[in-house]
Amino acid sequence: MAQSGVGKLWKPVVNVTDMDEGERFWSAVSGLSPVGRHGDGVSMYASLEPDDPASTEPWMLLQCAPEGQSHGRGGTHLDFRVDDVAQAMQEIETLGGKTLKPPAFYGDVEDAPYLEWAIMQDPFGNDFCIIRYPL
Repeated sequence: MAQSGVGKLWKPVVNVTDMDEGERFWSAVSGLSPVGRHGDGVSMYASLEPDDPASTEPWMLLQCAPEGQSHGRGGTHLDFRVDDVAQAMQEIETLGGKTLKPPAFYGDVEDAPYLEWAIMQDPFGNDFCIIRYPL
């Protein structure tokens, strides 16, 4: 019997130090196609998705990380999609997790908030994100 969780596993996020090389390598490994980059110059992301837009297959997000970062926020992590970031934070903390970065919005909040997210940590020191994706 499946148990209801705080959030739903959304996608793996892999940190890379070279976005071109990351897209080349992870596309070849996963069979997913690069479909676009977004970010503000400080934070750069690239989506790798199935060729069929109607597919329910998983997809990946590449995140550009500073050179030499190989653990914590510099490594691969999971994103969980939630309906309410503040509530999910409380539930995760009750389960023994920690909040590393309180909720924030990515994108222009006044015109159209892109997403709300927080960085959490499990009891073993692994970072993960909880995200309310408005679309």
